[in-house]
Amino acid sequence: MAYAEMTSVETGLRFKTLAGLVVETTGVTLHIASTEVHVHEVVIVEGDFQGNKYLHNLDYAEKV
Repeated sequence: MAYAEMTSVETGLRFKTLAGLVVETTGVTLHIASTEVHVHEVVIVEGDFQGNKYLHNLDYAEKV
């Protein structure tokens, strides 16, 4: 799925990043004009950094 082309995503979708973090979407999306992609805010839901939020290109994560 091309998440980088989506202007929004549902809240609560879970993904596993390339770094092995399990994250969940918050529903916040930001368009990066210089690269013409959309990144989506996620919150880490497991592990040492649980609760931290950051923007992520979900095309580089596996849906769980």
